[in-house]
Amino acid sequence: MKRMIQTAAVLMLTLCMGAGLIGCTSKEPDNTDAVSTPSVYTNLYTNLDQAGVLEAMGQYQGLCNVATVNADGTPNLAIFVPGVVDDSHIMFGWADNATKSNVLRTKEAVITYDVTNPAAETKEGRHSGAVLKVVVEEDQAVLDEIYAANESISDAFVILKIVEVLPIG
Repeated sequence: MKRMIQTAAVLMLTLCMGAGLIGCTSKEPDNTDAVSTPSVYTNLYTNLDQAGVLEAMGQYQGLCNVATVNADGTPNLAIFVPGVVDDSHIMFGWADNATKSNVLRTKEAVITYDVTNPAAETKEGRHSGAVLKVVVEEDQAVLDEIYAANESISDAFVILKIVEVLPIG
């Protein structure tokens, strides 16, 4: 859980800097989980549920950030294009890199998916998205079903199960 919190903290900092969001530096109560506590500002437009995120991913509509923790405890953030496997799994065809190593070592990651619409007239219309907490799918029966149902998916891909969908903020 400590790694997940560290990953989430890095992710939120990156989102605040990258998106220029206001309100990200407001002090949250000490007993809250920074990942799952949406800001009153960002929760207005980071509202995709699991089906919505998967639909957007399947249509390559947004930007996907994958946050992990390196073995030395330092943060790692990378941009990748996910593939949709089914209604609860996504996949990445990662080359050997730090993000892949971290995910395979820790068995978890935090992902943001943001769909922008710069032409929208209101701030609420300019963004939609969510935070995904994911874990490596290790159930061999589930993996066998995935491989059988999708000829193009092999064990070269890292299959991740979505365990929680949260608003960005």
